[in-house]
Amino acid sequence: MLTDNPGRPDEVGSDNDDEARRYLDEVRRQIDEEVRRRRTSGDLPPHIERELDQLFLAHSPLGGRGAALRDMLRLVDASVFIDPVVPVESRRPGGTTVKRGLRSLSLWYLRYVTHQVSEFATAVSRALHVLDAQVTDLRRKVDALAVPPSVAVEVAWAHNAEAWWVATATGEFSGPGTRVLHAACGDGWLVGALMARGVDAYGVDPRPQAWSQELDSLDLRVEDVIDHLDAVASGSLGGIVLSGVVEGSGYVERPRLLEGAVRCLAPRGVLVVHSLTPASWDADDAPDEADMAPARPYRPRTWLRVMDDLGLDVTVTEGTDGRDYLVTARLGADS
Repeated sequence: MLTDNPGRPDEVGSDNDDEARRYLDEVRRQIDEEVRRRRTSGDLPPHIERELDQLFLAHSPLGGRGAALRDMLRLVDASVFIDPVVPVESRRPGGTTVKRGLRSLSLWYLRYVTHQVSEFATAVSRALHVLDAQVTDLRRKVDALAVPPSVAVEVAWAHNAEAWWVATATGEFSGPGTRVLHAACGDGWLVGALMARGVDAYGVDPRPQAWSQELDSLDLRVEDVIDHLDAVASGSLGGIVLSGVVEGSGYVERPRLLEGAVRCLAPRGVLVVHSLTPASWDADDAPDEADMAPARPYRPRTWLRVMDDLGLDVTVTEGTDGRDYLVTARLGADS
């Protein structure tokens, strides 16, 4: 529940863009604080929230969010019903009585017309949903033929709480005011490490997980990483950690993954990417996914260019054995 009124601009579309932006930022901050308070107080346990998310994705007609057509269909669905009972309030003396009389005289006619129009709009809305589902399915099939789907890569020596890069990555985030996403989270080992530092962290992994009951205290979700980023509000995350998802992503998915992550970052947000080196990717002990992946990891200097093109300040830290490295990119305050 919002407790303050930060001063909403008088009208939408005015020249006071800075004031409008500050207002929206304040509203988002208050919403984030309320959600964080409810999570902390235990009003909504993470495993219940995860189950609700999965039910929504399974049964909502707009479950595959992110497409512009589906955003428009939300407006169509909300406008299908036409209410024939017009309001009769009036500021003039006797106006309400006159309007109520006119409404009573014409309601039978308006109800007959609006009923037919609403039925037509409902049929059109259903047809558009069917068309959208078919187009989306066709697009996925074409993408699957053009570029093999990316996979999450699990590397035991690199993806664990004792790995050299974990302390550096978790050190970028501190305090309860930062919402951080880890993808792919696996069994939640990094989410747990972040929460131990007081960070409001959660994880997403595209692979079905058999989480134990002890992990119910962690907010872990089975969901495609790119689809999840498409659903996250712009500027709502203080940090994102990507491990095991960049190496196996293809030439199409990788830019979408990085662009989606940057869009979700709040000002001064941090994007941390752990990656194997190309040499480690080609080594004999590389994971099996290395042979099946449609692309290979970027070299460290390539990351400098990629992150610069995305408008981020970036540093690259290489591991002591030269097998992996950590990319730390920060969004500017004005972005």
